[in-house]
Amino acid sequence: MRNITILLLLCTLAFPAAGQRRDGQRQGGRGFLEELSGRNRFSWEYDADFHYIFDNREFAYSDDAWIPSGTMHTIVFAPTVGFSIQQSRRVHHRLTAGVEFAHDMGSHTWADLAREPLIFYDVHVQARRGVFEALAGIFPRRYMEGSYSEAFFTGMFRNSDRNLEGVLLKWRAQRFYTELGLDWMGQYGPQTRERFQIVSAGQWQAAWWLSLGWTGSFYHYACSGQAQNVVDNHLLEPWLKMDFSRRTQWQELSAQLGGYVGYQRNRTLEAQPRFPFGGELKLTARRWGVMLQNTTYFGGNLMPYFRDTDPAGLPYATNLYFGSPFYEGFHDLAELAWTPQLTHYLSLRLAARAYFGAEGFRGWQQICSLRFSLDALRHRDTALGRCL
Repeated sequence: MRNITILLLLCTLAFPAAGQRRDGQRQGGRGFLEELSGRNRFSWEYDADFHYIFDNREFAYSDDAWIPSGTMHTIVFAPTVGFSIQQSRRVHHRLTAGVEFAHDMGSHTWADLAREPLIFYDVHVQARRGVFEALAGIFPRRYMEGSYSEAFFTGMFRNSDRNLEGVLLKWRAQRFYTELGLDWMGQYGPQTRERFQIVSAGQWQAAWWLSLGWTGSFYHYACSGQAQNVVDNHLLEPWLKMDFSRRTQWQELSAQLGGYVGYQRNRTLEAQPRFPFGGELKLTARRWGVMLQNTTYFGGNLMPYFRDTDPAGLPYATNLYFGSPFYEGFHDLAELAWTPQLTHYLSLRLAARAYFGAEGFRGWQQICSLRFSLDALRHRDTALGRCL
């Protein structure tokens, strides 16, 4: 692993110089590689993504719901190298390989500095009515562009499980976007379960002030050698969003209403599945990079097995659910955030969150996040979404 790391870092430094030489060749005519390949133009690719994460949670235990207090203080650096082929004006291929380096502040264990490889294929196809993109391999989670609430993924989960291992399909048209992804999370073993998650999201801009969409998750939590039971955890949220900021000086002035329908079944213990459901109202006001948002959930327990244990005695908890366990009854989240766009390749987020339940104040959270994206610097028109 040390030799691979050194090689990747050297390649990251070498490819910019190679790109400069190639650009010099193009100034005097077509590049040598282009002359050989004709329409299939070849070029080297390189990228580096840096992410600083501070996430402090201070929650008090209660009779109904709790999240352990703790702090995530991590730096992540992910250099990648590869190449791309412009097959035609409509088709573009890219192959990328790299390593994600991460370190938890205060930890003196450096053996796991290289956390995960990044190896993936990415293709763009320009169609008559939109753009299709497909990724396969191990790639950053930030390529997902759907609007997933904290009933699906908490911020802590997104920051700790930063990559997908599988495929992601995306389609973008003028007023419509959808994605479908598969994340293979576990392989069957004596102590590890076979598990995978299928996620989907979509949005249609019905009018300048109205959007309709959905988010969904199909999570299959299968057997291990010690625990021969299967648990199903599926969740669907159709939603509508009204944003009236277009004719004002606000960046966003919106109200989003969504409804949750779940399918929960522990196949070993229950013959019939459970169908929890609930509703959520999200109010957002944003101006000058300052956001004030309030999210209120009302309904049933979307995570009924959160505190249960499997036949091996291990808790389901965050192995089965990646969303906030506060989605078990009335839940209110108030957030004040500042997200100035420092440059198109450097973004900052400062936030404070307060959590409330039926019993009153539950706790609060402070967040500081800084991200630098070399890809956004090199391709400003296409990489803004990945940077944010």
